[in-house]
Amino acid sequence: MKRKRKKPNNKIDTSFIQENSFEITVLVMFLLGVFLLVENIEISATLFKIIKDSIFFFADFIKVIRDSIYYLLDWFELSDLVGVVLIFFALYLILIRTRIRLLAKYPKVYECPNCDNTNKLKRVQKKLKHRIIQFVLRLRIYYYQCDNCFNKQLTMVTKKR
Repeated sequence: MKRKRKKPNNKIDTSFIQENSFEITVLVMFLLGVFLLVENIEISATLFKIIKDSIFFFADFIKVIRDSIYYLLDWFELSDLVGVVLIFFALYLILIRTRIRLLAKYPKVYECPNCDNTNKLKRVQKKLKHRIIQFVLRLRIYYYQCDNCFNKQLTMVTKKR
């Protein structure tokens, strides 16, 4: 005896809004038209005033930024600016060197270096200093602990962009 196949249910349930979207749009347009005939405010003047005020706000904001930059440049001398730039560049180079050394010192581990047990490393919660280093140096830091000897191992790898 041949089995009867169950036919798929192709019935699509449509919501009230999807089914009556045209009628809802027409009703909203009608109500908006009646409102615009009855209301007493001048829409074009109001829109013009809003646009004008927003443009003047952005212009004033740019002027405040410009004046603060002029004030800072007037307050600093050129040698001070060059000194600050050199200090920031030196700090940046130190961060890069520290990042490279940390990556070389804490490679990815797969087994405990003390007892050589594979699959016995469990991840444990990182300390606050590790989270700060992870954020500042843009590294992924993992903190592992061995199940047998309870040795803690730190691993650092680069973040994927």
